[in-house]
Amino acid sequence: MTIHQHIAAGIDLGSNTFRLLVADCYTKKLDVQAKKLVTVGLGRGLKENGLLQHDAMQTGFAVLHNFRKILDQYQPKAIRVCGTEALRQAQNSRFFLKKAEEILQHPVNIITGEEEARLSLAGALSGQRQFFSFPLLLVDVGGGSTEMVFAGSPAGNMQIASIPLGVVWLTERFIAKTRDNFDSLDNLLSENLNAFLEQLKPLTKNEPVCIIGSGGTATSMAALQLGLSSYNESLVHGHVLQHTAIEKLWGELIALPAVKRNELPCLGEGRGEILPAGIRIFLILLKLLCQDRMRVSDTGLLEGILLSSITDQDRYR
Repeated sequence: MTIHQHIAAGIDLGSNTFRLLVADCYTKKLDVQAKKLVTVGLGRGLKENGLLQHDAMQTGFAVLHNFRKILDQYQPKAIRVCGTEALRQAQNSRFFLKKAEEILQHPVNIITGEEEARLSLAGALSGQRQFFSFPLLLVDVGGGSTEMVFAGSPAGNMQIASIPLGVVWLTERFIAKTRDNFDSLDNLLSENLNAFLEQLKPLTKNEPVCIIGSGGTATSMAALQLGLSSYNESLVHGHVLQHTAIEKLWGELIALPAVKRNELPCLGEGRGEILPAGIRIFLILLKLLCQDRMRVSDTGLLEGILLSSITDQDRYR
């Protein structure tokens, strides 16, 4: 058993995936001890009936039993477990949460979309900061929602939005039913993204802005564009994706059936099925902002959750 007073853990109960991170926080750089990502699909069908599905919950419970074993191995000094959009919205989330807390032997915090966005930014900035510049727009496309954070300067105020559009429902509503016409999807995304972008008074169209993509969609795009046979976070983190490359990736993926997309290398289980919806969000965003590129961050919400479990005194002592 590994025991260290500076070990901390973060768990993200997302609408599509459950993730665990255990890291040594003795220095400013997180020394990863264990990292797990498992597709659960907790948010599937949620928009239609407002309920978490039984099969998805049972899959989630099995994943959490495995996470508990990892926590027992490392005995972290600090732990934080967070639930996001699916658990914010589901009518039966209380049932899931009670069982999840029993398994993990730890409370689960259902965080707001705004806190989710703040944690995503904190986690992204915990990586190699030299990849980022200001003004900065962080975009975390999740299974149940899309979080966006705009920061005009390192010390300036942040503007935050949580848009209740994520890749799970967008795939169910638009992608799974057609591969021909996406005007309705584009109109929906444009309307919702513009509602936030119009609030960004310091940011005008054509003004350079560092767009940072965090989360599974962004990292998967980078991995595929790099042609990786297996995921390599050191190559993905900081990778620049040109708008033309994203357009090309969209065209290639949307031409494939979901089963073939899921077989692509370097993607997590089931990621290929929902990836086109996430790509479309980034394409519309780049178009609205008249930008031709974005950067990818391998760190984000999960690292932010872990860091929020500890105080600065604990972290740097």
